[in-house]
Amino acid sequence: MVNIRLRAVEMKDADNIFRWENDQTYWDVSGTQRPFSHFCIEDYVMTSQNEDIYTAKQLRLIIEDGNKDLAVGCVDLYEFEPQNLRAGIGIFIDNEQRKQGYGLKALELLITYASNVLHIHNLYAFVSQDNEASQQLFVKSGFNRTAVLQDWILRGQNFKNIIVYQHLTR
Repeated sequence: MVNIRLRAVEMKDADNIFRWENDQTYWDVSGTQRPFSHFCIEDYVMTSQNEDIYTAKQLRLIIEDGNKDLAVGCVDLYEFEPQNLRAGIGIFIDNEQRKQGYGLKALELLITYASNVLHIHNLYAFVSQDNEASQQLFVKSGFNRTAVLQDWILRGQNFKNIIVYQHLTR
């Protein structure tokens, strides 16, 4: 059983976030279209420490291995809508740390936090049709496949479908 904790982003995470955000192999998933400077990442870290989810409408938490004090990835709540009690969810596990159970445990903790603390009723995730690992992760975490968005993202010269997963917390 993995031992992780979700914690606030700290300045010590800037190097990892810089590396993760600037890895172009993930830009199509995150919607990123340009590299981030280290200064920009540090500014984000400083700003995120002073904003709550009700102001920023988003929250990033670092996934940390509790046995190693090692940041292994991050989870995000985004497009938070307090009026409708819903938020999107995204997860990233560092390449070197995948397939060790971090993602499943992180989603379990985030679902509990979102439900019990933020009182979010509806969590949703958009997963590319060709990302089978993420599809399996969300299903294992109790999400249901609820829709397919046709030709939703452009990768190179081809459009890809996005599968929508939802988790109703209560």
